[in-house]
Formats: sequence, C-alpha cells, structure tokens
Amino acid sequence: MKKLKRSECAVLHLGLKHYWYRMIESGVKKVEFREASPYWNVRINNWANRMKGKTPVLEFQNGYGRFSPRMWFIAGRGEDVVFTYRGADVPVQHKELGEFQKARYALLIGERVIVEE
Repeated sequence: MKKLKRSECAVLHLGLKHYWYRMIESGVKKVEFREASPYWNVRINNWANRMKGKTPVLEFQNGYGRFSPRMWFIAGRGEDVVFTYRGADVPVQHKELGEFQKARYALLIGERVIVEE
C-alpha cells in the first residue's frame, strides 16, 4: 500500500454506515454516490479547488465517532476524472433507497493508500 503525507493530499471526508464501509473495504463497491444537493455541490467544489497540484483522496469513516475506523483511497482510477456528475436520466440502484431519481455525483474509488500526518 502506498503512503502519502496529508500535506500532499486534497482529502474529501465521507461518513458511511457499516454496511457500505465494509463493501468499499472489501473492494466490491467501486463508486460512491452523493446527491447533487447544495450541500454536496459546495463540498465537492471546494474539494476540487483544493486538488490543484495535490493527490485527490477519499477518506471513508465508519460512522461519526472520534475513534471510528477510517480508510483512504485515491479518487479515480488512473484517469483525470475523479468524479462525474450524473443527471436524473441515468438511474442508479441503491440497496436501501431503491432507484435514485435525482442528479448525483459519482466518486470513483481507486487504489487504497495510507495517509500519514
């Protein structure tokens, strides 16, 4: 596993339920979806602005506790695109919520890394 320094990374923090955390950890889930709401528009745009010259990293946390387990992945799969915007005309199936009908961001999950302080 590759090690990165936090100063070299643009990190997007994402809290997950246990089920989704384990799916990503096992490598089954390769894309994380977030609704294109005003909240996520701001978060993802700020993250994109911080990326200039840095490695884009997704930090997944199992829950929101101070000592919750975390894991880091490089965003994207070797190409320039690390996230895409999908309109409501591209349906996505969700285990708990059914089919998404709203526009959303698709965050591509790449190689797992270790981020050091």
